[in-house]
Amino acid sequence: MSFSASLSPGWIGLLALGLYGGFLIWALWAVPWRILLREPGLQHLFLGGTLVVGLIWQLQAAISYSVSIHVLLATTLTLMFYWPMALIATSIALLALTLAGKASWDMFGINALITCLVPVLISHGLWRWVERALPANYFIFVLIAGCGGAAVAALGSGLGVILFAALLTSNVEFSFLSRDYFLFLPLTLPPEAIINGVIITSMTAFLPDWVRAFDPQKYLDQA
Repeated sequence: MSFSASLSPGWIGLLALGLYGGFLIWALWAVPWRILLREPGLQHLFLGGTLVVGLIWQLQAAISYSVSIHVLLATTLTLMFYWPMALIATSIALLALTLAGKASWDMFGINALITCLVPVLISHGLWRWVERALPANYFIFVLIAGCGGAAVAALGSGLGVILFAALLTSNVEFSFLSRDYFLFLPLTLPPEAIINGVIITSMTAFLPDWVRAFDPQKYLDQA
């Protein structure tokens, strides 16, 4: 979900860019660079995951002249790599989307906030809650941290679009968007949940080492 046309964001765009930039700097500092640089397998997995997400983001549907929707996959990246690397991966995907002309440079800060930062942090927060508050059960991890996290992340991203559309557009434009986009928001949640859930289920079942947030000893051996 992103803005594909310039809406003259002004100071709101600068504020969004500053907030996103602060978290990106934190993410770059928090990445375990020593581990990443000494493990070619992790490098290939990260680059491959980023490439796949970047290509999928190119397949977006235009709801109006200014708003497009696409599958986020932020939850999958967060569970695979934790939030710092997930934020970097989604940022690279957004940069590719913008370079391809499918998103606006003027809206980059806002797009980064609603398609990268918000869904990644929501996915991370829900996973941490599952770790702390719920029993160590494989199906709880897949259904809540995977499927549920993806749905809530997509909802958060969609609500972000609504918020910034209300701030940046006139009443007439906002009414137009409410008819053409906001009615589609509930329809985007099940596909996001199912796609992320299927990917996480497949990887935790056959390639558990690819999902850093998943502890096989905790979720399988003690089940």
